[in-house]
Amino acid sequence: METEIKLKSRSDAPGKAKQEPTLDYKAFLNEQTNEWVVFLHGFGGNHTIFFKQMDYFKKHFNLLFIDLPGHGQSPFHAGVPCLLTGTSQHVISVMDNLSIESAHFLGVSLGTIVMQSIALEYPKRIKSMTLGGAAGKWLKWGEILGKITVSPLFRQTLPYMVPFQTFAHIMMPKRKHSFSRNIFIREARNLGQHVYLGWASVIRDSHKVYDRLRKSTNTIPKLYVSGAEDYMFLRGITNHVNKETSARLHIIQKCGHVCNIEKAAEFNEVALDFINMVVQTGEYGDVS
Repeated sequence: METEIKLKSRSDAPGKAKQEPTLDYKAFLNEQTNEWVVFLHGFGGNHTIFFKQMDYFKKHFNLLFIDLPGHGQSPFHAGVPCLLTGTSQHVISVMDNLSIESAHFLGVSLGTIVMQSIALEYPKRIKSMTLGGAAGKWLKWGEILGKITVSPLFRQTLPYMVPFQTFAHIMMPKRKHSFSRNIFIREARNLGQHVYLGWASVIRDSHKVYDRLRKSTNTIPKLYVSGAEDYMFLRGITNHVNKETSARLHIIQKCGHVCNIEKAAEFNEVALDFINMVVQTGEYGDVS
């Protein structure tokens, strides 16, 4: 029997709708299962970057796609004490609004950083983590370049899209990466400079939240999926996974940073197999 799918947005969420969450989202409901998968997109994009995952996964799970602050229709509030912590709280607020007690999380790039923060602050809300193009430890020269581009001198003299486009070409340099790279750049034009600078600082220091979770007593099942041509992050993620419990790494050959788009079929297959394995074993982890 064909699975019935319905689409909802934050404007017509069920239950306690009086206190709407700050972040915009879309939820696909699958009446054949109680399992949820929460999708967190990358820097400059929005939930539509999962267009190659949406139809594939909605046959199997309930799906929740969330636009991070300053992306899509989600507002960005400048001056918050900690953007990463605040975003984690907003994601949990969306889950609360939809009465989702816990879920499997699937994120790419920036979304994996937010996911790590949620795992630290709200570990019981996460059943498993699938991290595509995980943005942990940068190569040293990339880290230095990142610090320069968010320095006061560059902020005052260069339009934010100049360093953004530079990084896009550094992270996705090959011709076959152009489709993903062009989506990345096109969507980023909607950010604005204050949103760019806020998130650029989070990404620059991404290794800190990764290290905090790795060093904790952490048993959440994790699958890292990276392209063999993800030059900026693959070395750091490989080292990270080798030191982290309950983690495995799948490397997609002939693929760059945005692996959920460039090699969607393989990405979808390994992610679905991993989530199904976690569901079948029922071995959900924790952090302490």
